[in-house]
Amino acid sequence: MELDNIAVRCPDCGLKFMTRQVREFVDTGLRNSELRQHVYDVTPCYEPYAIATCPSCGRADWAQSYERTMEDCALFQARSTPHLQYRAAALRAERKDFNFWEAGIFYLYAAWCADDGGAVPQAREYRRAALEMLSKALYDVSCPVDSRVDVEYLIGELYRRIGMFDACRSHFAGVISHLPSSYAIMARKLMKLAENGQSDLIPFES
Repeated sequence: MELDNIAVRCPDCGLKFMTRQVREFVDTGLRNSELRQHVYDVTPCYEPYAIATCPSCGRADWAQSYERTMEDCALFQARSTPHLQYRAAALRAERKDFNFWEAGIFYLYAAWCADDGGAVPQAREYRRAALEMLSKALYDVSCPVDSRVDVEYLIGELYRRIGMFDACRSHFAGVISHLPSSYAIMARKLMKLAENGQSDLIPFES
């Protein structure tokens, strides 16, 4: 995975600073049961470089949401643990923009980055928050139409991942009839795992 130093401008305070971003994202098509591209030995782990925090005002957001600039920059993005940056971005999306879908995705990415760093309690808490935000996103206008299937699936998987096995099975039982075939097949697998009290990640296989 190759990284580039990219100069950007903060849309909130106007400060120019340098970010570290993935030069080119290559989608392998492989996913785990949380839809993360992180299966077996294919581990790009690009998520820590998809977030940036302004060193002046503290705005945390997707790195690509900052406007690029060709001007020289002396400052680098704030050096904060990735999962904490995602948490800050989620709180901003939730409280300032009332965008529950984006907040849910930020919390999910925070959980993944916490997993990478061995921050187990934080990862569990982020998954709980992602579950809450994504559940709200289904009932407001923040969830894009083309993401509803992913969200309906993820809600069930997040229930399982945090150990709420009955809720996982109940949720999937209510949505499985209108999930696309690959998601429905995975949902049945996850329901079986929940029935056996298993919460580990598995590959997304149809």
